[in-house]
Amino acid sequence: MATYIPVADPVTPAWLSAVLRDAKVLARGEVTSVAVQHTGAFNSSTSHLTLAYSSDAPPQAPMRLVLKRNTSERWSMEAGAREVRFYSCVAGLPTQPPAVVTCYVAAFDESTGNSYLLLKDHSDTHAPPVTRAQQIAIDEAVPAPGHLDAIVDALAEAHAFWWRNPLLGTEVARAGWWFEESWPVDQYEEHLQALWNPFLAREGGSVPDDWRRIYERTLASIRPFWERYLEPRFRSGRNLTLGHGDSYCCNFLCPRIPGEGPTYLLDWQSPRVDIGAFDLVNLCATFWTREQRRHDQREERILRRYHDVLRARGVTDFSWSDLLTDYRIALIDWIFYPVWDSNNGSDTAYWRPKMRCLLEAFRDWECEALPIG
Repeated sequence: MATYIPVADPVTPAWLSAVLRDAKVLARGEVTSVAVQHTGAFNSSTSHLTLAYSSDAPPQAPMRLVLKRNTSERWSMEAGAREVRFYSCVAGLPTQPPAVVTCYVAAFDESTGNSYLLLKDHSDTHAPPVTRAQQIAIDEAVPAPGHLDAIVDALAEAHAFWWRNPLLGTEVARAGWWFEESWPVDQYEEHLQALWNPFLAREGGSVPDDWRRIYERTLASIRPFWERYLEPRFRSGRNLTLGHGDSYCCNFLCPRIPGEGPTYLLDWQSPRVDIGAFDLVNLCATFWTREQRRHDQREERILRRYHDVLRARGVTDFSWSDLLTDYRIALIDWIFYPVWDSNNGSDTAYWRPKMRCLLEAFRDWECEALPIG
């Protein structure tokens, strides 16, 4: 982790020179000018920077960077700290993990909770396969076939890299709280019930009866679900990887010309030890309708492609049947995320279509029939 040097506002050449020099990115010379273009990101304060250097600066000094900072909200500060830990961990690895953008500087200030990242800017050659607005609108949420294949490959390669990796036991990759052994099933039940009760009190009148019944039946079976599928899995560490936690299509960067370069996954704000299918559900079921998932067997083809890449990368003891079971397990967890979104202020136009898509997938995969005895 780099030394935290408070960010100049506006960003100045002097600040960039000091930060890059401290991180040993700029061995000599200095930044002489910087052009700043804000992105308008909703979950961070993010800008594209174009730099110019003095004549004595090394030719390999980065000319285009992305500066990502937290906003003032507590959740954004916590997310920024997690992302700094992730990139600091990656910086110490002998090889760069797949799908991860080069990070030149990752810094966090313990006293204020503020953080920043300086990342390589790929916007000249790469772009998200869909925008956030297109994804939420659902009708345009499915990327072009070539981009979708690249996304699945990138996700599978990232998961294969971290599969049973010793770093899964470190702080940067620690499990989310409800997957930790120190959190018993009673607290898992309490957590989900604490999500559902205020949501039902506030939105119950607008939630269809069949949706409500799915949640109530799922909550009633959470204890045996936990005891059969989650607690043993996380206690043993079997077939776990580093999950991204936010693998929406709009968080990927694909080459503008398919196949011309790697595909990247951005926003590593929620890495956690997890089953890989959690990211797959995020990708396929949060903002895709039943028709979109079933068109040309899109969902099944994605799962098969993902499984084939895992096997090609050496994950040979994780069967097709194992993946399908994990996908159903992940769907059971995922249906509570729109509830969380609503409780935390998301607009109905965001959480309700997301809930509908997830519940359709929940039904299609017969998640209530998953054996829990």
